[in-house]
Amino acid sequence: MVASAEKDRPNRMSRKRERTRGRLVDAALAVIAEKGADAATINDITETADVGFGSFYNHFSSKEEILAAAIDEMLERIGSQIDGTVAQFPDPREALAAALRLFISLLIAKPQWAKFLLRISSIPGFNKAGLFPRLFRDIRKAEETGRLRIADSGTVPYAVGGAMLFLVIALQDGDLPAAGAPERITATALRMLGLTEEEIASLVSRRLPAITLDSSDD
Repeated sequence: MVASAEKDRPNRMSRKRERTRGRLVDAALAVIAEKGADAATINDITETADVGFGSFYNHFSSKEEILAAAIDEMLERIGSQIDGTVAQFPDPREALAAALRLFISLLIAKPQWAKFLLRISSIPGFNKAGLFPRLFRDIRKAEETGRLRIADSGTVPYAVGGAMLFLVIALQDGDLPAAGAPERITATALRMLGLTEEEIASLVSRRLPAITLDSSDD
């Protein structure tokens, strides 16, 4: 029994360490969403996580390191939801429309995610982070069907991504009603990509899988 307890101790310590690290990352998400990356401090993060200040350095060497971890975590949470949905649609146009609708639906369901995303959108390299490559991937696949009419494939995907961000700002500010927003915003993006109104109406009316979020996604 003693030997077994000794054997389990490293596993318990490892799990405790992972839980503490997770609390710090979640706290960083909350603080950055509220204050922005520049204004957020390590003390803000440890107080929000209810973790001792010194314990922070058992997991991260600097604010910049936890910021990078928080960005990766948030983009992965959103991106994994989108990837799971896209995989269910064999038609790349359907997959693209579903990804755009789900993206907006997630940000409506989780306003803190939207705040965080907007806070980090001005950080250099943001357009190379998890969400933009996914958007470009889905646009490229849809374009390969020959059904999109994109005048300039080098700039239009960036224009679509930028428009999506500004529309998220409008949602956050209350200038754009949340009801029906995923469909309206997606329709706007699809127009930019050259789809016809008939195609757009069909694509934005397809049933989406339900969003599944656990308590850690609050």
